[in-house]
Amino acid sequence: MSIKAEIVAHSLNQQGDELISVLVTFPRIILSEMNTHRMLSKNTSSSRAIPFNKMVEAVKTNPFVPVAFQKEHSGMQGSEYLDGEQLETALSEWHTAKNWAIDCATAHTDAGITKQLANRLLEPFMWTTMLITGSKEGWDNFFKLRCPNYEIEGEN
Repeated sequence: MSIKAEIVAHSLNQQGDELISVLVTFPRIILSEMNTHRMLSKNTSSSRAIPFNKMVEAVKTNPFVPVAFQKEHSGMQGSEYLDGEQLETALSEWHTAKNWAIDCATAHTDAGITKQLANRLLEPFMWTTMLITGSKEGWDNFFKLRCPNYEIEGEN
């Protein structure tokens, strides 16, 4: 899976105001960032509604893994990234954490704990889908605030 966005509706009223609805799939870890934008209306898929075994299988077969690991920085957008051995270590640790989360979540459900809690351990490695609707101005504001310029080694 990868980040996806599809415009599912785009309308224009008589005054020229645009309303745009987008169906988006993205890493669950940025859901809170999406929810900070009050100019957009949102409805998100629920991890509570999906059977636990299906969630585990999705994390095992198609986990979210960052496309780049930024170095520590101040502010909302960094510009320096790990590479070489540091990047390999970060990726290895990410997968170790994913496997640990799967093991812990499974142990929780085996012990009779609700999937509503066990799924929370899997969230850093999950994808989610959201329908987002907003005006042209709302979308412009969103992109202005949240679009870093990634520079990934080996890509132009």
